[in-house]
Amino acid sequence: MKQGDEQAASAHWLLASAFQGALSTQSIEHAGYPFGSVVPYMLDHAGNPVLLLSHLSQHTKNIEANRQCALTLLEAGGGDVQKRGRLSAIGDVVRVDAGADVERYFNYFPQARVYQEQLGFLFYRFQPIRFHWNGGFATARWFSANRIVRANPLSQEVQADIVAHINQDHADNLQAFWRWATDRVGDSPAIMVGIDATGIDLRAADEIRRIALPQEIESAEQARAALLKMATGVRTAGE
Repeated sequence: MKQGDEQAASAHWLLASAFQGALSTQSIEHAGYPFGSVVPYMLDHAGNPVLLLSHLSQHTKNIEANRQCALTLLEAGGGDVQKRGRLSAIGDVVRVDAGADVERYFNYFPQARVYQEQLGFLFYRFQPIRFHWNGGFATARWFSANRIVRANPLSQEVQADIVAHINQDHADNLQAFWRWATDRVGDSPAIMVGIDATGIDLRAADEIRRIALPQEIESAEQARAALLKMATGVRTAGE
């Protein structure tokens, strides 16, 4: 794989796995200055971040006046922050009817349901235009959005069926995946909340982790084979 392709893959993985970032809007109170807020997000079927924002918040008021924003993500970890992956995206934040993604969002962030149902929070989509990736010294470069954003090859119905089946019939495997990914036993049961071409998303209480699939998938059949391979590998590693 060429260096540019490796960097694009790393940038995509960070976009798919961070689940929160710093949203920079253009201040209406202090014209010409940026205003930063930390926001959670998940990716919609097209691969774009979906946000749930309060209509009373400063960043939402800024967005309604000027939708041009930036979203900055940081790779998890410790040590020198400048050696960790960083991804900055510029684009537009637009209000949307999230449709089928509403329940998916609440699978990722169940605590946010009350914000929408009782406090009138609204769904927005961040539509990236360009990405700037920095993976450490001498690795910074710009990418067009089509190099980083990836649509989910599985239909929303197929995703929902796989998630429901795994959660209902393979809870032990999910716990094993969680232990493998975090090197610890969670205080709450791990559940699957999402699957796409390159990974699965698990949640235990308020913590979300993304785990790479052993190979990329494009169909339900390939997803089943990849999950079986993961389960076999985790069991073998634990023996």
